[in-house]
Amino acid sequence: MKPLRHPRRGATLLEAMATMVVVVFGILGIALAVLASAKQNRRNLIQAQAGLIAEQEMERITAMRCATPAPGRPCENIEALDRDRHEVWWSANGTPRYLAPVAGEPVRMKYDVAVDVDPPMEGEEAGTPSLARDVLPGLRLANVVNVRVTVSWQDPDKVLRAVALQTRMTP
Repeated sequence: MKPLRHPRRGATLLEAMATMVVVVFGILGIALAVLASAKQNRRNLIQAQAGLIAEQEMERITAMRCATPAPGRPCENIEALDRDRHEVWWSANGTPRYLAPVAGEPVRMKYDVAVDVDPPMEGEEAGTPSLARDVLPGLRLANVVNVRVTVSWQDPDKVLRAVALQTRMTP
């Protein structure tokens, strides 16, 4: 009669090492996913901040309302903003600042803000759809200006990015 074999107990060294490799690759995959997610969240935060700055700038401009002191010069006060450029810094406390930070003061991000005001100030651009079009039969838009606010920044990967808002104004 053959001696009885005891059932195998435990895992061999090879099985344990294979399990460790699978676990290590799993942990590595999770770590890489967390890092990629954090990077994307940071990019989204920066873009949201730029959007907020653009909205605030556009609100400031539309609150000025169009003033037409001279015939044929719609929104002359808005025209004065054409080609305006300035910088905005997102401060460490989570608010935009319009003054440059002093040495040693923590700043998270610098944004460049540009304002562009079109017709009739620059050439004869008509825009799409045309600024001087019939909105209803017999009702033609006149003295309309196109206002565009662009906020740009250089992201941590050294790529230039931008957010733009646009509106049309008339007296």
